[in-house]
Amino acid sequence: MDIYEGIYNKNKKLIDIAIEKIKVCEDDPLHFIGHTIDVVNYVKELLEEIPANKEICIIAAYWHDVGRTVTDKGHEEESGRILKEEMNKLGYSNEMIEQCYSAVVNHKRKCIPSTIEGKIVRDADKIAYIGKNRWKRCIEEELEALDEIIEIYLPILREEILRLEYSKELFDRDMNLYVKEYIEVIKDKKEGKN
Repeated sequence: MDIYEGIYNKNKKLIDIAIEKIKVCEDDPLHFIGHTIDVVNYVKELLEEIPANKEICIIAAYWHDVGRTVTDKGHEEESGRILKEEMNKLGYSNEMIEQCYSAVVNHKRKCIPSTIEGKIVRDADKIAYIGKNRWKRCIEEELEALDEIIEIYLPILREEILRLEYSKELFDRDMNLYVKEYIEVIKDKKEGKN
């Protein structure tokens, strides 16, 4: 069993609650379960290079957008509130609850988290702007949601939004691996070149 399987098994009830709650967002092409999975996967990659509490990072990654099931504006605080409530019900320690809460509520783009776990979750969420699940779904459904990402966020994501150096390396890798190709597909569709 690898470390992440162990973390999942230890926190199965809590993580499964997050998964069920985020499935309500299935109509949101930017924040559906595929986005959450992208964030979890980027967290795991960041943890390969950056020492941090893996359990806190994984829990926070699964829970970071749960508040979107209630509200879009201020969803970070709502996600943290619901997470605290569920962790209390399941008997987690106050210290663990506070650390997970801090990582969740500080994932907003303009936040500068005070913990390394918060920085990892925040950067993973921002790298997931270019997450494979999001891009694939938006292109398949011909959604205009990617226009905002391409025009507004991509030009500033690497230098102005990402905080960790390894996050920038992951961004560069995935931009070069598949995002540039997707951008060409989008341009071709707009120009009618199918």
